[in-house]
Amino acid sequence: MSAGRIWFGVAAMAAVLGLGTPARADETAALPEGQDVMPLSAVLDRIMPAIEGELGASRLIKEHGAWVYVIGFFDENGKPQELRVDATTAQILGVRQ
Repeated sequence: MSAGRIWFGVAAMAAVLGLGTPARADETAALPEGQDVMPLSAVLDRIMPAIEGELGASRLIKEHGAWVYVIGFFDENGKPQELRVDATTAQILGVRQ
């Protein structure tokens, strides 16, 4: 799956869910200042080879003192999953159903 198709999937899912279309050009402006948080697009570029399915909505949260991207996706069977990714290293921390 190409990064362009993935980004389109994220934008389409956000629009369907009423979250608005993500603004890729302004994405670094929304990151916490003074932190080494990677932009979502960079994290997705690194983790997409490990994900089978379609992307859903995502959000950046602070969890136990660390910045974490919570990325929703639908597995190959259409079941919703939630992926937690360290926002500074792009290391996958876990997957929840």
